[in-house]
Amino acid sequence: MAMSSLRVAVLCCDGLYQRHLVRRVAEEFPLVGVVLQVSPPDSRSWTARLARYRHPLRLLRQLIARVLLRPHDRRGAALQRQLFHHHGAPPALPEGVPVLVTAAINEERTADFLRQVAPDIVLVNGTQLLRQPVLALIPSIRHGLINLHTGLSPYSRGANCNLYMLLEGHPELVGVTVHHIDPGIDSGDIILSARVPMEADDDFETIDVRSFQVGIELLIEAVHRLEAGTAPRVRQWEKGKLFLRRTGYSYEPWQRLLANRRIARGLVRTYLADQARRDGAVRVVRGQQP
Repeated sequence: MAMSSLRVAVLCCDGLYQRHLVRRVAEEFPLVGVVLQVSPPDSRSWTARLARYRHPLRLLRQLIARVLLRPHDRRGAALQRQLFHHHGAPPALPEGVPVLVTAAINEERTADFLRQVAPDIVLVNGTQLLRQPVLALIPSIRHGLINLHTGLSPYSRGANCNLYMLLEGHPELVGVTVHHIDPGIDSGDIILSARVPMEADDDFETIDVRSFQVGIELLIEAVHRLEAGTAPRVRQWEKGKLFLRRTGYSYEPWQRLLANRRIARGLVRTYLADQARRDGAVRVVRGQQP
């Protein structure tokens, strides 16, 4: 099968999942450039870094979570190695592909880089919210900017969506979404969405790892469909929930511990026993195979 001629660029943070995404894109399409958003080292003093834990209860929760999450983290890491390592090692970026490293994804250098590599489509995952001047490029890119959101839009938008949906007792709303980027937060027209498959013995960490496996393959599928002209484009039909600090959702590891306790008490098992009915009440966006 001949490789696609669609020129693809990727904007992402520099993590295990994102490097796997870059490798998968390079296997399927001509990868013309990668922009890595890398946070600079924290230059604050240790006293300043501890300031956010000045509330005794928050500090106590942090310490307890660090200890009790260890077995869950080990399970997640084992599944990461199984699904995302290449020949027994974490994936490396493909050789010969131009790479721009930046601490601020929305700086002018990013826009200049994209103009230089001239992609037909730009794939995004794990960056800061895109703003100008990057958004101004959308009309000049054939298929625009496409985001992989690890949440099931429009039911959940923002950060740590699948975690909060589990905490709120909604495994049927744990999923991934591939959507066009607009100025909002995970609010653009949906191309494809999918639930994350769950197993009776899952914990949050294995569900989270699996969400990236499903999401990355869904993103690849969406690009093929866009190229073939068979991709759905569905306007989001409700506002859903926005999980951000300003809406009252501030992530801390303690929340993973609470989610795992709910799962241990039967949250996922109960869902799986009634999955057809609960899934039937939730809309996902699918289309014909390209």
